[in-house]
Amino acid sequence: MEVVINVLGILRDSLHYYREVRLIIDTHIHIPNEWIKSSVHPREVAERLIEFMYESGIDVAVILPIAPYIPNDYVYKVVSYEPKRLVGFASVVPNPADVAISELRRAIKDLGLKGLKLHPGIQGFCIRHPHVVKVLKEAGELGIPVVIHAMKGDLSTLYFKSTKEHTLPTPDRIEDYDLLPALAPETTIIYAHMGGLFGFREFMCLAAGHPNIYLDTSYSLVTIVEEIGADRLSTYIKHLGADKFVFGSDHIIGLTPKWLSAKRQIDIIKTLPGLSDEEKELILSGNAKKLMKIK
Repeated sequence: MEVVINVLGILRDSLHYYREVRLIIDTHIHIPNEWIKSSVHPREVAERLIEFMYESGIDVAVILPIAPYIPNDYVYKVVSYEPKRLVGFASVVPNPADVAISELRRAIKDLGLKGLKLHPGIQGFCIRHPHVVKVLKEAGELGIPVVIHAMKGDLSTLYFKSTKEHTLPTPDRIEDYDLLPALAPETTIIYAHMGGLFGFREFMCLAAGHPNIYLDTSYSLVTIVEEIGADRLSTYIKHLGADKFVFGSDHIIGLTPKWLSAKRQIDIIKTLPGLSDEEKELILSGNAKKLMKIK
């Protein structure tokens, strides 16, 4: 009996060590807009997020708000309840640029938020607008990454489905997304959703041409694998390089269907054929730790 207990203890310690060295960071989490309208307390949001993370095997989660619907101060309050496991990004409507830059500086310097989230469709702007470029350059000066929604020809992300606010089909072309990294070369830009099922090949080519461009796997990981298979996706990732991808789920508390769960998306990455353990770890945590300065 004593031997069994000792063995179990060793296994427990080994598993604990494994979790410590192989963190999973979800870089794409949303808070439902309705929770703001319903005045859900930030502590409850933090508790619900930690519960979701425990169920999904996630160590650190990055909250991406979308201005003006989720205030930066609200994100700050949520993160303050679990500062070791939750990371908050800021969001601003980039037009007019002077107002956006002022709020971005406050959110980063005063609130301690770690990045910027922009969504052309929901926020109603074209990414090629000069105001957007000014905001991106400011983000570069602040030393923070910028996550930009990028899903060619597809508005079917969970956030679009959950929000009741007016959304616009984004008129941006791949050329516009290709222009941004050249106009703001000092800014780290992460294009969310890998460009979507209908644009991931183009966005991977775009990322290959710019050292400051990265792709997050959220939502589209599932649809791409279902369409072309895990083998072909692995080939694309190997060709571009695993150091160009960060894992994200696009999870919205209480609204994400099981077929698109974070756990399923994590399992897809863990079982991608042809990728080494080191490459998978880069996608699941290593790249995010570097780009978002997560300890």
